Amino acid sequence: MVSIACARPLTLSAAAAALLLTLPPIACTGAAGESETTAGGEVTGAGPGGAPTTAATAMSTGDTTLSSGTEGESATGSSGGATETGAETSDGGTGFKFDLPVPDGGDTTDTDTDTGGVDESTCEAAAQSLTSAGCLFAPIVTKPNNLPWAVIAANTGDVAATATLYDPGGAELESALIQPGELHIFEFANVGSWAIDASTTKGVLALRLESDRPVVAYQFLPYSSSQVATSDAALLLPEHAWGDNYLALVPSNDGSKWLTVVSLEDNNEVKVYIPGGASGSTMAGGGVPSLSAGQMHTETLGSQEVLRIAADASGDPISGAAVYSSAPVAVFVGSPGMSLPGPGFQGWQDSLEEQVQPRAAWGTEYAVVKFRPRGVEGDVYRIIADKDGTVVTLTGDYQDQFTLDEGEFVEFLTDQSFYASGNEAFLIGHYLVSASENSGMKDDGLYPGWFTASNNCGDGPTSPNSLGDLGDPAIGFIPPIDQFRSRYTFLTPYTYSWDMVTVVADAAGWASISLDGQPLPDPTPLGGGAMVYARFLVEDGAHYIESPSHKFGIEVYGYDCRISYVYPGGLSLGSINVPPPPPE
Repeated sequence: MVSIACARPLTLSAAAAALLLTLPPIACTGAAGESETTAGGEVTGAGPGGAPTTAATAMSTGDTTLSSGTEGESATGSSGGATETGAETSDGGTGFKFDLPVPDGGDTTDTDTDTGGVDESTCEAAAQSLTSAGCLFAPIVTKPNNLPWAVIAANTGDVAATATLYDPGGAELESALIQPGELHIFEFANVGSWAIDASTTKGVLALRLESDRPVVAYQFLPYSSSQVATSDAALLLPEHAWGDNYLALVPSNDGSKWLTVVSLEDNNEVKVYIPGGASGSTMAGGGVPSLSAGQMHTETLGSQEVLRIAADASGDPISGAAVYSSAPVAVFVGSPGMSLPGPGFQGWQDSLEEQVQPRAAWGTEYAVVKFRPRGVEGDVYRIIADKDGTVVTLTGDYQDQFTLDEGEFVEFLTDQSFYASGNEAFLIGHYLVSASENSGMKDDGLYPGWFTASNNCGDGPTSPNSLGDLGDPAIGFIPPIDQFRSRYTFLTPYTYSWDMVTVVADAAGWASISLDGQPLPDPTPLGGGAMVYARFLVEDGAHYIESPSHKFGIEVYGYDCRISYVYPGGLSLGSINVPPPPPE
């Protein structure tokens, strides 16, 4: 297993060097003022936020501790949406109260980690906790086509919540009363008028989701997977956990890509800095100029206004790009269509989207579990550094080490799970590869039944049922261990045939965790440490997972014919890192 980060020279074994010489040229960026050449790749100079890539592939037999559930629809219509009901809690009620971190004020010196119980019964209390539960969100429609789109609000408290969705012009679209432990789906058949172009643009295009009590929120495009072979989902982060300092991270192989900045404040000065070693340029549009390596551009945004910076497939000025603002903003990344792992077309380009955690919430320890295997495919990972001199060490079933400067990143492919630890904070992007990476028939014992996405693959026993049609690209960000929670509410939509959740926790706390009131499957050790994990099918609908005594992480995802979605099921967003300030 070989990984070569172009950020700086590495010492390689003779076998690794021989392998590297067989790789095609790779354009990479290094630290400010550097220009290096390594076997198999050329490194160009970079300023803060440079972006090295690496060609690294490690494939071996993956974990097979899997258990399956059944699929069933549990949604009921309600004034254009649907309310789905969760199961009772272990104490017989339906109320939740999450155990979340208490930041000490949220300023630039805040370095608290998760310290214990927090009252999330009110919006004010939730704002103090800096987690993914909150009362104000800014959904966006990220692909300009007339497909069903949905945003979902789940009640995380023990009192009914009233959630209201407003369009970009401020008009009320729908309001719903959501009981404790339940969720509501705000679903719309046509969202073309709200859609943000796949090109650089600026405009009042963000929606507002407001609740009188804390909820967690997600968005899906499209929500109905059967109508098109492209999809993804995003965990929406509440406004109280937004930041003013971000680094973007998105795959960049054969597809276009974008970053989108959303403001809910007027007169918000937003600066976008393209790293000095970035390849290619962004596209001009909406009065925003094209941006190249080392350039910074400033725009002033108003409430519900968005700034989208897009780039075509010829380069990657997006990953490593920094966003700074005078008031908190949300930052999303994605692509209108991409295949993975690349380079080159792998079959079935899919739209991608996810909201990025602010740098203040990045951690130094991660437990990383491969998505539930479809066949023999690996997952793509990108790791980006917050500060110069960041050393990231991977241990467990996949082992490597990278030294990165601020905004530099490394990419690799593996079918193994691992730990990632660093001397400074970093972020890990987790990407599902194209279905065409597999061949043969799917295992009906692991994925029972047929594809729901009938427009893509047909329907019933006569339909194709191959691994080459199962799943497709999707992206998510892995929560750091310090941002784990002890309870989550999440949705698996009825429009996918197979919905999964990955749970990772300390072995000592595994038995304390229950999903919908039931114990978890037996876990698999995460090699080389004290943590264990399981990844398994779950039924469609609303779910809650909790432990009375331990914190743990979850990742939620689904497969169907040539489509997938991925999102972190929730996380804390406490200020556990102090990022570098903007460049002068």
